[in-house]
Amino acid sequence: MIKNRIKTVIAFAVLLIVVISGLALSVSDRRKDVFPDKNTKIRLYGEAHGLKEYYDIEFELWKAYYDEGYRALFVELPYFTAEYLNLWMAEDSDEIIDRIFEDIQGTQSGNEHYYEFWQKIKQQCPQTVFYGTDVGHQYDTTGPRYLAYLADQGLAESENYRLAKECIDQGIAFRSDDPDHDGISATRESYMVANFIDAYSRCGTDKIMGIYGSYHTDLNNPDLMTGRLRAQYGDIISSVRLSTLAYGEDKPYRFGFCITGFIVLLMLFIPNIYWGARAKPEGYDEAAKKENKILLMFERAGEVLVTCALLVFPALNPKIIQLPQGVLYDWRILICIAALVLMVLYECYWIRYFRSGRTLKDQYSSFAGFPVAGASLPVITVLLLGVYSMNLVVIVSGIILGIGHIGIHLMHRKEAIGIA
Repeated sequence: MIKNRIKTVIAFAVLLIVVISGLALSVSDRRKDVFPDKNTKIRLYGEAHGLKEYYDIEFELWKAYYDEGYRALFVELPYFTAEYLNLWMAEDSDEIIDRIFEDIQGTQSGNEHYYEFWQKIKQQCPQTVFYGTDVGHQYDTTGPRYLAYLADQGLAESENYRLAKECIDQGIAFRSDDPDHDGISATRESYMVANFIDAYSRCGTDKIMGIYGSYHTDLNNPDLMTGRLRAQYGDIISSVRLSTLAYGEDKPYRFGFCITGFIVLLMLFIPNIYWGARAKPEGYDEAAKKENKILLMFERAGEVLVTCALLVFPALNPKIIQLPQGVLYDWRILICIAALVLMVLYECYWIRYFRSGRTLKDQYSSFAGFPVAGASLPVITVLLLGVYSMNLVVIVSGIILGIGHIGIHLMHRKEAIGIA
């Protein structure tokens, strides 16, 4: 008896740890995103460089803001590169942007998808003004060429020239402070913060959108660019990872066909159909006549509700998205995996029963630490799927089923122990 209780404590403790871990990791991950609201002026988005999926989302975001009247787009580019892009926006030729892309070949951004992103902005958002706030990475190519252009225009004493020269100097200083060439440097973050504040003061509007690598856009990290900007600007700044947008919003109550629910129901029905046809324990029919009518009502209602809920809510399916940068998922998937593991244990319970003497005691026994496993394992599975999908209909259905199904099994178990 004590041994069985220890197994039960361990089983539920492990399950509780998995559930708490999944929820805690999910909440922690979501806190990295602060979505804009009506008071937001500075709307930043964090990308993984070089991915078409993210460029497509960025363009749709900017097009929506542009249609609302936004014109200032802050980008993770050197000041001189952004100014070159502004020149290109006013020209019919692509000579400027082609030269820029020659200069950034070998970097994550030197690809056709990034090039198409800029072309779409020029075609559909022609009044866009770019503000580059990064250090001068191309300090030996694009930077000197822009300075030469300004000098040819008689602008060697202009603010543009001064800012471009400062950006070049920043790039040189950053390179010496980044021996691993991974782009991570306290020097760079400081320059990016200063450049952003300066550009924001010059842009002539308080409503801007910005696109940066997600490393720089963590609002909760006071050492990185966006965390330091939050200290400067307070609640008018938001920051959302594009991976979050690519993953999509939770839609727990969207209707559709749920393959996970269908599989769970098959795993429930197949052994029960075989049990009903050929494997009922001796004395079951007599015991069934004594079942509590209220519990039976809960069981029948729960069976109908759970069957319907498992089939019509696709949110119960494990949601995993594959992008070139890797696999995207919500940490709550740990709870979904736990639910599927419990259904495997449920099948193992039935295999043991079918190979046993098939008595009432065998049917209402524990398995893997879960008491009356034939009832508790599927009920807990439904509850876990409800928690994973954040669907109250599934959770309530599982509770109703659990009251009736587990309650009846416990009554039968008590009688079986008495018979034994």
